[in-house]
Amino acid sequence: MDNISQNNNTEIAIVGVGFSGLMTAIHLLKNVEAPLTLHLINDTYDFGKGPAYSTKSIKHLLNVPTAKMSCFKDKPDHFLEWAHSLPKYMGHTRDLLGRSFLPRQEFGQYLMDTWQKTLAAKRKDSIVNTITSQVTEISKKANKYLIHTNTSNTITVDYTILSIGHETPQNLPIENMAFYSSPLYIGNPWLEAAVRNIDPHQDILILGNGLTMVDTILSVMDSGYSGKIHTISPQGFAVLPHRFNYLPYEALTKEIKAPYELNELFALISKHVRLVGRLGYSPDPVIDSLRPMTQEMWAGLSEDDQRRFMRSVMPIWNKLRHRMAGHIYDYITGLRLKGQLLTCKGRFLNATENGKSITATILRKGDNTPLAISVGRMINCTGPDPDITRSANPLLRSLIAKGMIQPDKLKIGLAATDRWTLMGADGKEDERLYTLGVNLRGKYWESTAVPELRVQAEKLAKQVLTGINTPQMAS
Repeated sequence: MDNISQNNNTEIAIVGVGFSGLMTAIHLLKNVEAPLTLHLINDTYDFGKGPAYSTKSIKHLLNVPTAKMSCFKDKPDHFLEWAHSLPKYMGHTRDLLGRSFLPRQEFGQYLMDTWQKTLAAKRKDSIVNTITSQVTEISKKANKYLIHTNTSNTITVDYTILSIGHETPQNLPIENMAFYSSPLYIGNPWLEAAVRNIDPHQDILILGNGLTMVDTILSVMDSGYSGKIHTISPQGFAVLPHRFNYLPYEALTKEIKAPYELNELFALISKHVRLVGRLGYSPDPVIDSLRPMTQEMWAGLSEDDQRRFMRSVMPIWNKLRHRMAGHIYDYITGLRLKGQLLTCKGRFLNATENGKSITATILRKGDNTPLAISVGRMINCTGPDPDITRSANPLLRSLIAKGMIQPDKLKIGLAATDRWTLMGADGKEDERLYTLGVNLRGKYWESTAVPELRVQAEKLAKQVLTGINTPQMAS
């Protein structure tokens, strides 16, 4: 059909239904007090799971313990209780299970169970349309939004929520940019195709040395791969394990006071890292203690300090802040020790395709001689490109061209108000066009993990429902 707006209900479209979009829909359905139609439009990854929880590999684990992964802030044990009810975990104590890192696949199942229970309990006059399609354009007509998709459907709604997640990695600048059209190059590491049909005897090159690299290696090895894996990044191998499982540490946060200034924060954090180091601890407890304050501190920094952080401190922060389960770290270390995983600190210079192989040229740090290696596949795991002006997403490109949205001042998200409504190129707020998640990274920095996203989803749903739930005067 050409139009899916044929009733008098308030209609809301959520574009992109990963964790953030799903949780926003859940809170809308739980709290609406009037007739509502929700259009949930999703593409590429599994509905409600996004790239993180769509994984089919049981070896891809959460990077946060079970006890801290509830999708509801006011029900901190929600995921733990769900997991403990599974037959495979019933024999474990709640405390042990709560400190464990479970498969992301299981967290995806938990989200789907939560969604199904929400649907079963929703108001009878609430309508939910789930649509598998790509939104290519959004236009405004009077006070309505017209959502255009690649399946020729046009959906007319009163409110639109952009819950579009991470962009794919940026292709690194090299002399032979035409190489990136090679079928041997995978630009999106979160697609299953990235590790499908790999020749087990040809080497692989992974660009990037972070958590996405780890996931990719686990998937590659799970396929029975026996060759060598090369990885390269300017920082070299840059992933650490969770060593002390969120050991409480309160001394630092008691000393931090607003107003915030980057040099003072860095000095204070460094002092506490040295203090715990004297007792044999890594910086983990110090960094973890900052989690509840990170968004406030980021928002309190000057723009100059924010830029300095991104330029100079971000690689160190990402290494200390984003860690993996200890036994996965041990597995990766084992691959390095036996020479199957070769990690390089350096730069990717160029690549050419030679039939069924790639000749990649890299420059190791401290070595002025370019090194050529032959691989059968190259996978870009350098991380999402946050600059929407370089986006490959046709919807974002269209919205930018129309002036309906613009990047934030740091070009790491979208320009938005404190109500998370989006701002156009003219600097004016669009009062019924919202966003959340990674698009708010410029405002909050930490805007990618469950503890932050669950709060955003609940607050955004309440914000949208403010006008919808207003009682109508009796005639």
